[in-house]
Amino acid sequence: MFHDALGISEFDFSNVTFANPAQVDAYYDEVDRRLAPTNRRWYFLVIYTGCVITPEAWERFAARGKAANIAYSLGTVRVGAAAQTREAIRQHAGRAMFRANIFETRDQALFAIGEMRKRQEVLGAVSTESFLKVENIHLSFGGVRSLIGVGFHVNRGEISSIIGPNGAGKSSMLNVINGVYHPQIGSVTFMGTPRQHIEPHQAAVQGIARTFQNIALFKGMTVLDNIMTGRNLMMKTNFLQQALYLGPAKREELEHRRKVEQIIDFLEINAIRKTPVGRLPYGLQKRVELGRALAAEPILLLLDEPMAGMNVEEKGDMARFVLDANDEWGTTIILIEHDMGVVMDMSNHVVVLDHGEKIAEGTPDEVKADPVVIRAYLGEG
Repeated sequence: MFHDALGISEFDFSNVTFANPAQVDAYYDEVDRRLAPTNRRWYFLVIYTGCVITPEAWERFAARGKAANIAYSLGTVRVGAAAQTREAIRQHAGRAMFRANIFETRDQALFAIGEMRKRQEVLGAVSTESFLKVENIHLSFGGVRSLIGVGFHVNRGEISSIIGPNGAGKSSMLNVINGVYHPQIGSVTFMGTPRQHIEPHQAAVQGIARTFQNIALFKGMTVLDNIMTGRNLMMKTNFLQQALYLGPAKREELEHRRKVEQIIDFLEINAIRKTPVGRLPYGLQKRVELGRALAAEPILLLLDEPMAGMNVEEKGDMARFVLDANDEWGTTIILIEHDMGVVMDMSNHVVVLDHGEKIAEGTPDEVKADPVVIRAYLGEG
């Protein structure tokens, strides 16, 4: 069903059973037949009330749904899924790198589409000028050249990845963007303001948040308190008011805790919210670090190997949270990651570095096909 005025294409799976891959293909072949002639993209509203998807059909269902989203969708919301179906959607969303966006009611889903539409309008308004421009960056440490004339751009709302072999300069590039390193030559333009030198706390105030390759959490503090540290820059009361826990300080902390609880719900870590971080397994610590960065409400989020050392299930969860942060909050993300499957599935834009120099830039498909990248990094096979 098409709602032309709203730009919505509605899929009603109510009381439908997908028992095998052939039934899934039959349905999505019809989807392709109806959507292709419209020559436009739609917001997808999918109704799951009473829908049953058997284990034999799930992989095909996830793959065909993702393909339809890539081909025709501006964003997808899902309504009315039973608890078992909802959990299966979330699991497959992580593995297949698509956004879950599950809501309890139709009104909530329509509101979410309205928010997506607002973000699209904002992105359209700024698309003529890059959100982030990195120009001719040269960075050296004594006689060691870490970055040599590197430049690229990132558009608002994108997920961009920086890839390359170990020692290519990827983490150094993130350190330049958020002010940890100051380049000898070159500049970074963020939201229209060019700068050569900036301090990390100034970058944080401007809306740039960061996670690190090595976990940098307070191991003796709880999950909740670690994530609360991401709100420090937003606290307005002074030290004395906070120490005495006076009225304004109490009200402010309660408001910040409410925001932190939303992050905890988003990352599905309610069960460990009071647990000291040092007792958590590695994958959950990485999730807490992401939560601390998200608590700062970043405009630009820099993720340095957020999935390093994780197993397949943990990677799927982390990928889902990154995609949802980009989709639900419009957060622009720059990602360093060695898992090429993750990079190519998640990214709108990829930059390839090798020995401190940029050797390629473009869409995932363009980068995968670039012979220089194949020789330098991805391998001939």
